[in-house]
Amino acid sequence: MDDEVLARASLGAVPALSRAGARLLLESLGAHGVLRASSAALARSLPRRLASAVTHAIQDGAGERALAQAAARGVRALAPGSEGFPAALEAIPDPPLLLWVCGELPPGPALAIVGSRRPSARGLATARAFAEALARAGVAIVSGLAYGIDSAAHEGALAAQGRTVAVLASGLLHVTPRGQEKLARRILDAGGAWLSERSPDQDARAFHFPERNRLISGLCRATLIVEAREKSGSLWSARHALEQGRDVLAVPGPIDTDLCRGSNRLLRDGAAPALEARDLCDAVLGPLAPLPLAAPAAPDSPAARAVLGHLADGPCELDGLARALGRAPAELARVLLELELDGRLRREGARLALAGPG
Repeated sequence: MDDEVLARASLGAVPALSRAGARLLLESLGAHGVLRASSAALARSLPRRLASAVTHAIQDGAGERALAQAAARGVRALAPGSEGFPAALEAIPDPPLLLWVCGELPPGPALAIVGSRRPSARGLATARAFAEALARAGVAIVSGLAYGIDSAAHEGALAAQGRTVAVLASGLLHVTPRGQEKLARRILDAGGAWLSERSPDQDARAFHFPERNRLISGLCRATLIVEAREKSGSLWSARHALEQGRDVLAVPGPIDTDLCRGSNRLLRDGAAPALEARDLCDAVLGPLAPLPLAAPAAPDSPAARAVLGHLADGPCELDGLARALGRAPAELARVLLELELDGRLRREGARLALAGPG
C-alpha cells in the first residue's frame, strides 16, 4: 500500500487534526516517518493530546480501514501529485489532504453552478438552462448536490447528456443531503463523479459545507451564482473563487426580493453578469469558442407553440408563464432555452418576451 495515501488517510481519520496540522507533519516527517513516528516525536509538532490521537489512529489501522471500505464501494483515494488528482485543485491555496473519488472526473473545462436551496421557479429554470447549454458545449458542470439550484445544475447537465460532478461535504459512503441518492446515482451512471475530501464514512458537519465550497470553485474556471440571499452559503463559493483567481459571475435578480440580495451585491462589487449562456461560454472557453445550439424547438411543437402564443399577449415572468400553461417551471427550461437560442425569445430582466425584429 502506498505510504503517501495511507499516511494521509490515517491523518484524515483524526477529526480534530486540521489540514494545516496534517501538512506540517507530512512536510517535517514525510509519509513514511508519520506512519512510524512515536507519540513523543509527533508531539514536537502537535499538542500532546492531538499527537496521541494521531498515534492511536495509525496503530488502530484507521487509514487501512478507510481505504478498504472505500475500495469495496468503488471509491478510490488520490493524493496531491498522484495520477488522476485534478491539477486545478493542486493550484488552490488550501488543497485537500486527500481526495476520495467515485466515478470518472471529466477532463477539460468545468463551470461551477451554485445558489439557493430554496430558489424561485425562475432560478431553477435559469440554472438548469445554463447548465444544459454549457454541458452541450463540452463543459463539465460542478455543484454540491444540494436541493434547489445545485440539483437544477446537475439535472441540466444530465439533460444534455453531459458530465457533472457532485462535491460532497460528507464522506462518499453517506450521500449528503439524504434523499439525493437517486440523483447522485444518475450522475455516476451518466459518466460523472462524486468527490469529497472527507473520510468515506464521515458524516457532514456544519463547517464542512463552506470548506467543501472551495473545492467546487477550485475545480472550475468560473463560478456562477444563481439566487443567493445576503448570508447564503453559496457566497462562500464566490469568495473562494476570487481567492483562487477564478472568474465569478452572477445572474441578476429582482432588487425587491431577499432571495437575490446576495447575488445582486456580488454584481455591485464587480462580479460579471450572466445574462445568457454566451456569457458563461466566454468565461470558461473563451470568446471565440462556439456555443452549440440545441436541436431547435419545432415551430409546431406543442410546448413551443404554447409559450409563443402566451407571450404574444405581452412579456411575463416565468412563474406566471408556468401557471398559465399548467406546467412546472423546470419543465419549461429546455423549450425556453431552445427558443432563446433560436432567436425567438428574449429576457427582459426577470421577464420573458418575444424577440422583436432586429
